[in-house]
Amino acid sequence: MMKKFFSFMGALALICFSFYYTDSAVEIVKRNDPIMKEITQTAKDYEESSQDAILINNNIIPGVNGIKVDIDRSYEKMKKYGSFDAGLLVFEEVTPTISTSNTYDKFIIQGNSVKQGIGLIFKLSNTSYIDEILDILREKDVKATFMITEDILSNDWDIVEKIYLNGHSIELLSNDYSNIKKVNKILKSLTGNKAQYCYSEEESKEIITTCERYKMHSIIPTIITSSFPYNDIKNNVTSGAMISLNNNIGTVRELSSIINYLNQKGYHILLLDELLEE
Repeated sequence: MMKKFFSFMGALALICFSFYYTDSAVEIVKRNDPIMKEITQTAKDYEESSQDAILINNNIIPGVNGIKVDIDRSYEKMKKYGSFDAGLLVFEEVTPTISTSNTYDKFIIQGNSVKQGIGLIFKLSNTSYIDEILDILREKDVKATFMITEDILSNDWDIVEKIYLNGHSIELLSNDYSNIKKVNKILKSLTGNKAQYCYSEEESKEIITTCERYKMHSIIPTIITSSFPYNDIKNNVTSGAMISLNNNIGTVRELSSIINYLNQKGYHILLLDELLEE
């Protein structure tokens, strides 16, 4: 019985060694393949280092993802064609060490300036001038983020649907985010998505603590406009700015000029999640 056992164990060890030897041999051949050598040598030319998010006391500014060549997947792709082709390189993102993606206890105060992006945020505590704002955004081919109260979400489904179907993003606006779970259910039923951000115009421990619990990022706009938003923006805008606008006559009167000005300055007007993406 013991003889059979040792014979079995010996055979098993031989099989394991055979697999190990085969894998090692394949790996050696692969590493010495001219295609693999060229991929390895070329990969450094395409690398872009990630940039860490910037921490400023209780605030944070998103970093930038880096990229690097996925050497093994690139090799598998090129091997099918039998030669090196830079157009077949496969890339993967490199996440910053300090990242907003997993930081919920800081207020995001702007996007990264590298993107030359701007985010327009419409703060809706009522339904005034929404059609006029949507018409201007459609005419200018601009997408924006609408911060909407629980009352509008619950009682004005047609307005929420109109905003959503025009390609804009919808987030929650509240002075008390203790109802997040309930309101997110309403928002998801209307748009299929939950909110990602909590809005505040000043640092609030209550807001950030509540929103952190639900893995939502808290933002403080870079520019909070008054009754004359064009001047507020012209005098203060920088790349990465989140611009908060009210749904009032001043915004309707000046929105076209604001968009024209931002375009002339070379800014890209982005949805909030695009602006803050690393």
